[in-house]
Amino acid sequence: GEEGVKSMVDAFNIMSEVGKDIVRIATAASSDETGAFVTVGSVVSQDEDLPSIAGLSFEEATVSGVMDEDTQPSDDDIARASILASEAATLLTEEIMDDGKPLSESANIEHDEGQVSMSPHRICRYSNEKGSKRKAKPSEIFGAHTDTTFVTIVPAAAVSGLEVYDEDSLQWYRPELNARKHAKSVDPKGEMDAKFPWHSRYLIVMPGELLQITSRNNIPAAVHRVVAAPETPRLSAPVLLRARPGTKMDVERYMGSLDKADSLLLETNGMKMEDIHSSLQ
Repeated sequence: GEEGVKSMVDAFNIMSEVGKDIVRIATAASSDETGAFVTVGSVVSQDEDLPSIAGLSFEEATVSGVMDEDTQPSDDDIARASILASEAATLLTEEIMDDGKPLSESANIEHDEGQVSMSPHRICRYSNEKGSKRKAKPSEIFGAHTDTTFVTIVPAAAVSGLEVYDEDSLQWYRPELNARKHAKSVDPKGEMDAKFPWHSRYLIVMPGELLQITSRNNIPAAVHRVVAAPETPRLSAPVLLRARPGTKMDVERYMGSLDKADSLLLETNGMKMEDIHSSLQ
């Protein structure tokens, strides 16, 4: 009914904002770590004995004799770069990520949005119909894969079944089991469950292939699958945060200097996001 639809819309909006925050932080941190926005001499020195070099490129400043090739960025240069990295990452999440809302009229970029968001909010039912034994072990019903998203956000389900591959330990990890364990540790008597069941208080966020690109491979896309036991189906309502149609990957606008871009960023620079999506399939 109407109330149910409103709840779904509210849930989508909350999850999309969570996803945008995560992408913003991860992308900014990657740009900051690589020094993608660092410009030596970008901040005017407060020392009156030193000449001002603000507004000069590194080459111009070197030629003028203000600095040499070994000059290192100042603390102010680095602080300014961190701010620029954060602002650029925020711009990426607002302009490129499809949060279901129309792009601001003030955004001066190409885009071609339709009436339907490219970030689906799915309703999934996973069941193991082939299982015959009541106590049979769960089996894989949705094979291992990664998502062509910035992030995929999954509300924890009452019945665990989502598995994420841990490349460090070379084994499958069940985030819903860990969420249940945490819920019991903070509410041992289950007093909150009457109003808010334990699983409704947790979100699982999995990085996708687009975040792997914008984080310069620092955050690999999560390999995941779904398993289910014969007796109880698993219900899930994931949000897959993708890109707005018609927008382009502009590395300098969103992630700083091309000199600091890796090969994948350089390859995707200038491509429409839907073309990047298609090439990753």
